[in-house]
Amino acid sequence: MDINKYTVFLEVARQESISRAAETLGYTQSGISHTIKRLEKEMNLKLFDRSRNGAFLTAAGRELYPSIADLVQCQERVSQTIDSLHDLARGTLNIGTITSIAREWLPPIIQRFKIDYPDIQIHFMEGGSEEILNWVEERSVDLGFMSGVNYPDIDWIPLMEDRLMAILPHQEMETPGLDLPNVSELSSYPLKQFNDQTFIISALGIDSDIHGALEKYKIHPDIQYSAKDDNTIISMVACGLGTSILPELVLHSSTANVITMPLLPSVSRTLGIAIPAIDTASPATLKFIEYTKEFLGVS
Repeated sequence: MDINKYTVFLEVARQESISRAAETLGYTQSGISHTIKRLEKEMNLKLFDRSRNGAFLTAAGRELYPSIADLVQCQERVSQTIDSLHDLARGTLNIGTITSIAREWLPPIIQRFKIDYPDIQIHFMEGGSEEILNWVEERSVDLGFMSGVNYPDIDWIPLMEDRLMAILPHQEMETPGLDLPNVSELSSYPLKQFNDQTFIISALGIDSDIHGALEKYKIHPDIQYSAKDDNTIISMVACGLGTSILPELVLHSSTANVITMPLLPSVSRTLGIAIPAIDTASPATLKFIEYTKEFLGVS
């Protein structure tokens, strides 16, 4: 089976661009265009609408995308299984991940994994939890490191609880518009203190856990700023522009200029791995999950 044409189809669909797909795959643009035209002729279907703005899936292309992704992933599993039978584990592992896990977990896990399986190529993309969930559902990635609990139509492997923490400027910082308690007398920060306080929040879709915690406990801060980058939020708090809440894993390497405290009541997010289906996961995917659990001390 000529699986290459389906790989080309998937890459053009992901990139929404023939030129970018050609660059990623190492082909010429004319080669990519020819492959797509040949596939459309074989299927007697128009798969992409092409314009100067890019190449976008038609309704037929969108309908076929999940099946083609399954086909390519199945071929990859077959190749990896054959290689593993020869004790030559090769292949590609595509990982989606939130930034905090990319920074704190993945480097040592990948390092150990590559020592034992040097012929498996690893690619990972960073995104918000909602974006990663879409990648997993579309099978653009083999597994996604994200926060969540349970999702329909995919398998979820919980790994650890990650506390949400109050992020506050230092007491000596000028904080116009903020009315903060003396935190030196507190061991945890009451959620109710955020009511009506100037607040800097993670953009919805990047980290929905903070939004969910505020909604659950009916907390209504004065949200004046929203940012996608956690370090931006920390910097803004450090400058006295407001308060915030961030997960503890985010704060491991960048808390020198702010005060961090557990929340009262305690609130946490569940970090884990989302995969399309555990029973059809590739040998490389299952092995990477095993290495992750070993790194975290999870059984």
